[in-house]
Amino acid sequence: MFRSDRMRRAVSRMDARSANRITCVEDAQRVARRRVPAPVENYVEGGAGREETLAANLAAVRSIALEPRLGLSSGRAPDLRTTVLGADVSMPLLLSPVGFTRMMHSAGDEAGARAAGAAGTIFTLSSMSGHEMESVKGAATGPLWFQLYFLGGRAGAEQLVERAMRSGYEAIVVTMDTQIPGDRRRESKYGLSPPLKLDRRTMTKMARFVAPCPRWLLDQAVDGFQLDLVHARTRKQDGSVMGPDEALLEWIARPPTWSDLEWIRESFGGPVIVKGVMSIDDAKRAVDGGASAVIVSNHGGRQLDGAPGTFSVLRAIAEALDGEAEVLVDGGIRSGADAVRALMLGARATMVGRAWAYGLCAAGEPGIARILDVLRADIDRTLRLMGAHSLADLHRMAP
Repeated sequence: MFRSDRMRRAVSRMDARSANRITCVEDAQRVARRRVPAPVENYVEGGAGREETLAANLAAVRSIALEPRLGLSSGRAPDLRTTVLGADVSMPLLLSPVGFTRMMHSAGDEAGARAAGAAGTIFTLSSMSGHEMESVKGAATGPLWFQLYFLGGRAGAEQLVERAMRSGYEAIVVTMDTQIPGDRRRESKYGLSPPLKLDRRTMTKMARFVAPCPRWLLDQAVDGFQLDLVHARTRKQDGSVMGPDEALLEWIARPPTWSDLEWIRESFGGPVIVKGVMSIDDAKRAVDGGASAVIVSNHGGRQLDGAPGTFSVLRAIAEALDGEAEVLVDGGIRSGADAVRALMLGARATMVGRAWAYGLCAAGEPGIARILDVLRADIDRTLRLMGAHSLADLHRMAP
């Protein structure tokens, strides 16, 4: 026990030093590449197919010009506060669900929830977490949403929704764009796709990638290599428990459909959010099904390669919904200025996935906290340079 505590303190000191070197998301990305093994790095960074949509996300964000306005700054800090589904947030930036974070750093989603709460924003827990939703709730100090996959089919989804409701999660995020996993070529070239298993085959394949990453290995060893899919344990009618492999197969065989929104909403009793919306038609279907918000998202370019960048469809979706539901967006957001661009196009707030995952990979919880500080400072700086005193001012500045 003493040795384990000492090693945990060593990991924490190294994380703190790495976090101090982060001045932007790209810094965290560079540090992450040195700290985690190549298969983990490629899981975080990779897209589907030829990664056309991954590139399109970045290009669509950067195509939105920002206009500097002179002589309008009051000298006071602009007001970054807003609300999302009635919850107060300190800035228009939330944390997206990211799967398998415990293989990136042992602190995983618990670190994400703590950092988000400390920053005054919302954390979204993935069904593909390595931490139980109850333990993440215990670690959190701010609002939590739960992202739902139908692990274990309809029965598994019902059990996850019930647990999220009992645990105090404030919304259910239904990911609709993963009827089957995308063509993840970066992962397949290693023959190592999450969830990683602690068996001889995986250890043999990982050995050459782990050797240059002693910090990652120490962190995982102290954690006991807990890489399981903890939410893929559906109870069957006969009382037995479905294993992860069977739960994943049931998910692919029974992905969510529009008709599922009704029972999810009624069972949960709180807001339901639809993630993966890329068209006006699907946005309206989501609202007709009772969604309180939609997330304009193409899964970070990890599903249908060739789909457009999210910012290229954001304005049309926001205008079509015209306040019927709140509109959020993710995909290609790497700075506070990118978040400002999203608000100019009609988003209520933005969500970041890779950005906080890079922070986690690079430096654990201090890395995530640093990323959120950097993004907040950049939102503030961008508003000042544009002559905006609050987020509301951005609407009149829309391109």
